[in-house]
Amino acid sequence: MLRSVLTTLALASLVSSSSTKCKCTYSQSCFPSTAQWNAFGKTLSQPVIQGQLPMNAVCFPDSPVYNEAQCAVVTAHVVDPPFITEQTNALGFVNLEALVVNGSVQYCPRPYSPGETVCDQGRIPKYAVNATSLSDIQKTLAYARLHNLRLVVRNTGHELIGRSGGSQSLELFMHNFKDMTFYDNFVPAGAPHGTQGQSAVTLGAGVQWFEIYAAADARGKFVPGGFSPDGTVGAAGGWLLGGGHSVMSPFYGLGVDNVIQFTAVLPSGQYVTLNQYENPDLFWAFRGGGGPSFGIVVSATYKTHPNPPITAVFYVAEANSQDSYSALLTTWMSMHNQIADAGWSGVWPFLDNSFYLTFFTPGSPPYNAAANSTMEDFFSASRNISGVNVTLAMSKVYPSFQAWNLDNLVNSQYGYGFNWTAGSANTTASSSWLMPRNLTAPGNAKLLGGIFANMSVAVPYMVGGGEVAKVGVDETAVTPAWRTAVSDMTVLPGFVTGGAAGLTVDTLNAMYESAFNQIQPLRELAPPPLGGQYLNEPDMLEVNWQAAYWGDAHYARLLGIKKQIDPSDLLLVKKGVNSEGWDDELLCKTS
Repeated sequence: MLRSVLTTLALASLVSSSSTKCKCTYSQSCFPSTAQWNAFGKTLSQPVIQGQLPMNAVCFPDSPVYNEAQCAVVTAHVVDPPFITEQTNALGFVNLEALVVNGSVQYCPRPYSPGETVCDQGRIPKYAVNATSLSDIQKTLAYARLHNLRLVVRNTGHELIGRSGGSQSLELFMHNFKDMTFYDNFVPAGAPHGTQGQSAVTLGAGVQWFEIYAAADARGKFVPGGFSPDGTVGAAGGWLLGGGHSVMSPFYGLGVDNVIQFTAVLPSGQYVTLNQYENPDLFWAFRGGGGPSFGIVVSATYKTHPNPPITAVFYVAEANSQDSYSALLTTWMSMHNQIADAGWSGVWPFLDNSFYLTFFTPGSPPYNAAANSTMEDFFSASRNISGVNVTLAMSKVYPSFQAWNLDNLVNSQYGYGFNWTAGSANTTASSSWLMPRNLTAPGNAKLLGGIFANMSVAVPYMVGGGEVAKVGVDETAVTPAWRTAVSDMTVLPGFVTGGAAGLTVDTLNAMYESAFNQIQPLRELAPPPLGGQYLNEPDMLEVNWQAAYWGDAHYARLLGIKKQIDPSDLLLVKKGVNSEGWDDELLCKTS
């Protein structure tokens, strides 16, 4: 039970708390030798990957792994999320692979341009364990602890400030934990006798949303999940541990509201079950406390839901001036809350004087009787704005969310409006802010419309309200701002598409500063705890990240659990619980 787990760990921390100031790095005598790595690999299901170079190293003629044929494959998939998530030596965005050292950027340019000669290691780990069993995870944690190694955990690589990579680190690759088991009557471990079972599915840590969407749909079930090109976001790892929003969250709740149980390996190596009956404090921390700060997820069990037809709306409008653009966004915000209350959710991106909707409501006709008329009211109002040309305003019924997913995220040539799969990029910077319902009220429409018109690339999600708002603020570890927000404003500005010349300290800083500055007006209008930041859409420059991600009270509780569960700081991530006082690469303590 939880009390015995945490109490035992708390007592152990009194004698085992690490006084180490730095992790052991590759060039130091404390770092394991090749013979030691080989011996360790023999205890695992497969050998340790040693000396791996970044994915694109195969394209560099001077590289020891140069391979023209393999370079052609890598180049063809340079912004292909399904391909990249399967590699142990690549992150989702190349700027997150970049290591800044003494004012210069060290990384391996992707894609390769003829004439380039330098392919640096950057933040790609040289050593990786491709785990396929529980034992592999436990042994890797023990090995990293024994040798004082910096450990990073990766299952898909969908991460926006590089938490799944790290200089001088050992990588635990969890991508191949692909088990899926469906239940008609799942009862959590430790539940009282007679507890009624429920429809559920248990997912291995490496399952991605495109996999579970298809499997659930085939069984007439639905699990609310991530919204990304090709569905490659991980379903049981970082997305869920960060809260997990879905375009269907208003109808079913956040990911953390749907998870029933975890199995996990703690930093100590102990394999545990977490739910409301067994280890409830850790269950609370895993539901929004961020990964892998408290342990390595082996599996997550979700509620499954009925699989209703979906009424989708697609809308595109173009403005011929800044004034018309601002008026369009103002009109949208004047109806924002009303549209949410009428049963709609979805994504409403805007950029380059254009505004888009890809929206959803369950049912055909919609279960909410006000849905269609309310959306038509917005269509009509926007058509009456001088200088605005509405080029698409339509609805289409899909037999299930998976049918929509296949047409719009997988085979987007069958979709409408904003082309999501064409939106993949090689580099990115992000920031986000959860806007409370009182901020997005009609009285603030003009204020927000003006602020939004000055954003470069905005991809806000209407994913709050409804079922999300019904969950108590302290029931999970996510920021309380989730329970009062209707939309999550996300900005993704300043893509850099060039090769080596594109990634300089100045260009990186410009990307990150642009993201931070564009969200700043919302921070000021709704500071924590009224507003907050979605942990999975973080800001590289966020200063008060503890309050933004979790709120002060939740962070204090998380910090207490973290210090008990991981006294030697084995599992640390950038802007993660208890990462204060460490340098950017989490290699040395700074205080």
